[in-house]
Amino acid sequence: MHNTPGAEVRQSHFASKLATLEPDGATALALAALALLDAINAGTRALLESLYPLQDALHGASDALPAALAGFLKTVGGENHG
Repeated sequence: MHNTPGAEVRQSHFASKLATLEPDGATALALAALALLDAINAGTRALLESLYPLQDALHGASDALPAALAGFLKTVGGENHG
């Protein structure tokens, strides 16, 4: 790593907040973060999987497009958008 005059390593304010947590609090925070990341991953997977029928309909039979689009919009929470 380069040594730049005048540049000092600064501690993140997040790191200083984490340092004040008791072990049980840190464990609870870590578990909440893991659950949140799992939910994001699951949602992303569902979104990507809902794109496949839409892509197939766009490149294939046009009569499949309405159902594929409806399925995609339902997945992203847009069933009330049209």
